[in-house]
Amino acid sequence: MNKELIYLAEQEILKLPAKLDYKLVLLKNHEDNIILRDGKVEKMLRATSLSLAINLYLDGRDGFFYTNDLRPESVSTFIKTAFETTRLLEPDETRTLADPSRYYKGGGPDLKNFDASLSEIDPQEKIKLLRETAAEVEGTDKRIISMQTRYADRKHEAHYLISNGFDACEQSSYCTMTSIVTVEGEGGQHPMDGWGESRIFYHQMPRTGIARTALERTLRKIGQRPAPSGRYRMILESPCAGNFLQPILNAMNGQALQQRTSFLAGKLGEQVVSPLVNIIDDPLQPGTRGASLFDYDGVATQRRELFTEGRLMTYFIDTPMSKKLGMEPTTQGIHRLIMEGRPSRPSPNLSLVGRGANTTGRLYTPLPTRERLGEGLSVLVTDFNGGNCDPVTGNFSYGIEGFLMENGIIVQPVSGMNITGNILDVWQRLSHVADDADPWETELIPTLTFEDVAFGGC
Repeated sequence: MNKELIYLAEQEILKLPAKLDYKLVLLKNHEDNIILRDGKVEKMLRATSLSLAINLYLDGRDGFFYTNDLRPESVSTFIKTAFETTRLLEPDETRTLADPSRYYKGGGPDLKNFDASLSEIDPQEKIKLLRETAAEVEGTDKRIISMQTRYADRKHEAHYLISNGFDACEQSSYCTMTSIVTVEGEGGQHPMDGWGESRIFYHQMPRTGIARTALERTLRKIGQRPAPSGRYRMILESPCAGNFLQPILNAMNGQALQQRTSFLAGKLGEQVVSPLVNIIDDPLQPGTRGASLFDYDGVATQRRELFTEGRLMTYFIDTPMSKKLGMEPTTQGIHRLIMEGRPSRPSPNLSLVGRGANTTGRLYTPLPTRERLGEGLSVLVTDFNGGNCDPVTGNFSYGIEGFLMENGIIVQPVSGMNITGNILDVWQRLSHVADDADPWETELIPTLTFEDVAFGGC
């Protein structure tokens, strides 16, 4: 990345006919995206981009501008136009840079989250990996209609320069492999499911098991139909559990508080969910996705408690929102969320939501075995299909699919059902937190069990 470009842009800002603050971010991204469908390369994208993002702060006005034309003469014209445009904005005295005392000062650990070789690897090598992955299941089951296997990676570099004393760079990367399988089902149905893995470094990517797991997950959906409406124990499989937490995270946002669209307003320090909910944001763990030493404003990151034994410990408040709300700034948002399992008592569902090894070496929620894993009826939710949650009240309705179980034994795969209720009320009924979260994701949320949830079906 040509860092001189950002200093060239700074010099152009200093030539403007007014004194102002600024934030410059020079971004370089490289990405590969390859799709293999039924043994043939269907799509291949390789792209490298270099761009410049600018915030100009002038007399209470904050203008944001972006360009990928970085020729010196173009940058000069771009900044002059940005300045004139910023003067047209309505003033907002809260729109200022962060306090320099909060900036990252250097000396942080090597986060070990950047694979510089990603863009140098021959695309044919990545296609070969795709073909090897797909070959695991090709021709193994006559019910297979189609299979798509996708590889994607991204290498990100950024240089930040802020007028009140911040100058630093960051790097990160990740690569992913996903297989999606469609099969012939019953009654004209074509069930589809998939499985994916992500890593920071290419050499860490699993070489086996992804397509096989995708096929297994699809085949177990054959015969899906709604179960009777009623109240069931709900078990959220780890890969989809984050969807059910998202409305709560959204309600912690400073903008939602300021606009009075948060059902968590005024609840800081209160126990709003089950005491089993312990969630942290830990962006300083080397070798993990989401790791970062500072945020987009240059503010140093830190380990932060979001929920402790169900108590709401923080809101996500950046500098402008702190001024609007009259509250201390915290952070723009989450970098690497971790939900920790701290059960206060043994759970009858421990065996069900425990770990089962697949061929990728990753641990995932297996099909329940014929053991008694809890009395009564349960629904294992493996995916959400649309729906919404009211940000003011927390009332929600989501479509789901998964499996109906009786006394821990699968009765039938289900689809065409929905769950309804109030998000905080249901989170108060959390009865078990497993330990099967994927360590390679940016949100580590394990399989969760909730009691007495309302399901609508047939």
